[in-house]
This record gives sequence, C-alpha cells and structure tokens, in this order.
Amino acid sequence: MSELYKKSGVDIGEANSLSEKLKLLGADFKNFVGEVSCGSIKILNCCDGIGTKIIPLYSHRFFRTIAIDLVAANLNDMATKCAKAVAFSDYIAVNKLNSASIAEIILELKKVLDEFDCKLLGGETSEMPALLKDGAIDICGFAIGISDGNFMPEKVTDGDVIIGLKSNGIHANGFSLIRKLYSGGKLSLEDYEECLKPSFIYYDCVRKLWENNLIKAAANITGGGILTNLVRVIPENLKPKLDFSLIPKQNIYEKLFKLCGDECYEVFNCGVGFCLVADEKNCDKIFDICKGFEPFVLGKVVKK
Repeated sequence: MSELYKKSGVDIGEANSLSEKLKLLGADFKNFVGEVSCGSIKILNCCDGIGTKIIPLYSHRFFRTIAIDLVAANLNDMATKCAKAVAFSDYIAVNKLNSASIAEIILELKKVLDEFDCKLLGGETSEMPALLKDGAIDICGFAIGISDGNFMPEKVTDGDVIIGLKSNGIHANGFSLIRKLYSGGKLSLEDYEECLKPSFIYYDCVRKLWENNLIKAAANITGGGILTNLVRVIPENLKPKLDFSLIPKQNIYEKLFKLCGDECYEVFNCGVGFCLVADEKNCDKIFDICKGFEPFVLGKVVKK
C-alpha cells in the first residue's frame, strides 16, 4: 500500500475501493473511455485532468505545458481504442478569475488540439471563492471520439507481447507526493523542474497501429502505475508478466526509487507512459511506427 502517497494526501486504497464499488455499473467504468453505438458509428468519451501538477505549472505560467498535459491525459486515453478524437471541451475552476492567464491557457489548448485535428468546442470557467482556497485552480478536459462500430481487434491471448513506450519523466501523476518530497527538501529544485516537463502524447502513433491492425489492446499508464492500468485491458483469465529491469533508466526515477522504494510502482509510470499488447510477429512494424518513443518489450501475457 502507498503509505508515502497517503501521507501526502492521496489514498490509493480508498480509490481502489471506489472502483470495486462501481463494478456493478459495467465494463465502461473499467475502460479508459466509454462508448455508445449510434448506428454504424461508435461515439467515445473520456474525461481527465492533470492533478496537482497544475499548482506549479500555473504559478510558473507554464500555460503551454498545462495545455499539452491536458490533451495528453485525454487523447492518450482515447488512443486505447481505435478512435479518432474529434472534439474537446474544458472546465476550469478558480478561486479568483485572472482573465489574462485563463485566456492564455485556453488559447494554448486550442493550438495543441489543432495539431491533432481535434476541435475545441468551448467549455466552462467557474469562479468559486467560497469553495476553493485563495489562489486555487483546477482544470479538466472532456474528449469526444468516433470509430467504426464494426472494428473488432483480435483478442488478447497467452503469449502476446507487452510493449512499453517511454515516458517523458513523471508526466502528470503523483504530484501530491512530488510536491511533498520537494517541500521537505528530499528533491532538489533541479529535480522538481525536471518533473514539470510536458507529458508525451502517444495518440498519433497508436492510431496508426490500430489502423494497420498491429495491436490487440492498449493502456495509458497514468495514476496507479503500470500494473493497475495494464490489467484493465487484459482478460481476467490472463495476467501480465513484466520485467521492470527492461525499462530505460531516467534520472528522476533513480532518485524516486531511493526515496520511495517499490511504492513508485503504485504511484508513478516509472518511465513507461503507454503500453501495447500485440502478437510478437508485429513487433518490428510497431517499433518502426513508434520509434520516437523508444519502444521496448516489457513482458508477456501469460495464463493465471
């Protein structure tokens, strides 16, 4: 159990308990995106924010990074299905509205979405001094995608390979713990600034994999770490068998493992921002399409 994370204010155990309680609502509450059929088309929807990483990003006026992280959180979820993201809305809540700063965030958000041919439809900005403490801000995004309702990927089977795509450091997860370690003097200013790098957006390359029928499943590695997210896309009679020593080394994780030990695997992506499940015969093609993210075999799917 993540005791350090709990001491920083985030209780993973309680979050897992909530997930168990919501199982009765069906498979959509396990998936990274929900979907509904509309004739021959499936409409997909997902929602995500960037957590407490927005606190340092907003105070440093890193508005483009806020936009990139928000798009990454949602479009990487959308990439777990064979879908095209077509529209996006945002929700911003603040204690006190600063129109210049909020306008700049939204303008940057539109620029990033334009790069992926996804239209920003608008959103909501809410000023709530009675609810949020002085200086507080939060941001959330909602993505809408479409897919061919007839597309059915091959089923994940025993022996399939699990491929990892390298992360750009911390991305936007575990920042309550990162901020606590920094404020307690356990991470240097240089370490902290490294954690503020924008998240990688895997959406384009993963879409190409789906379009070429090269993968069977995909998982966005966000809060909860590698295993918690990966098992969401693997059938219950199977399990992932991973070799964490194969993950490319990153300086920030070398330091976090010294400070947090194996708890890192429950909180952070540990250097793996996205996972793919595929037939081993497709590895070369997958590696070529995703070469910008330094793909590597992380493990295999095996029987329980």
